[in-house]
Amino acid sequence: MKVKLQLVIFCLLVFTPSVFAQNTFKLFDATPIDSRDASLPGGWENAVNFGTKEIYLSCPAGAVSTISGPSGGNFIVDNYIAINNVNICPGGVEGSCFGGTFSDPGQFLGEMMETSYHSIAPIDVSSHLATSGNYVFNVRDISWTYGSTEVYLNTTCSTVSQVCHRDNGRRVSKTLSIGGSAVAAHLAHGDTEGPCEQ
Repeated sequence: MKVKLQLVIFCLLVFTPSVFAQNTFKLFDATPIDSRDASLPGGWENAVNFGTKEIYLSCPAGAVSTISGPSGGNFIVDNYIAINNVNICPGGVEGSCFGGTFSDPGQFLGEMMETSYHSIAPIDVSSHLATSGNYVFNVRDISWTYGSTEVYLNTTCSTVSQVCHRDNGRRVSKTLSIGGSAVAAHLAHGDTEGPCEQ
């Protein structure tokens, strides 16, 4: 009986989906409804960044990732979210995360987004985070008002930090990508944060 129980526990640990390895990263704080120069041209090609976050991710095959509000819930962004300059909002290049308004957002400047905008469901961005690498997330706006609720990345990818590993005995150095928990140990023996200079 004990052997069967151990086998069941082993199978659960080995074959359970990676949902238990979910990581959540806060990308953007909530931004009250604000405005920018109305004379600036609109359109995706003229979008203005009002939030940027850069993360190096280690993504296993089949990694699952979503952009959401707090606790995996709905969120609001006016107008676009981009990952490495690719719009991930519903509808593609011309699509927008903007979900419509209850009234003129110009009347709500300075208030939180929930006062005027409809929220949208989490967006599956797994296809945009299919490999390990450096990812830049932007919140962009194409019109004269903008804002967002808190925005999170939920993913089975993990963060990886780059350090310049220095082998002082041989006077050589090389860039290593390591898990965040190992950074302190590397810095303690003389490595430095970030990639080595070429």
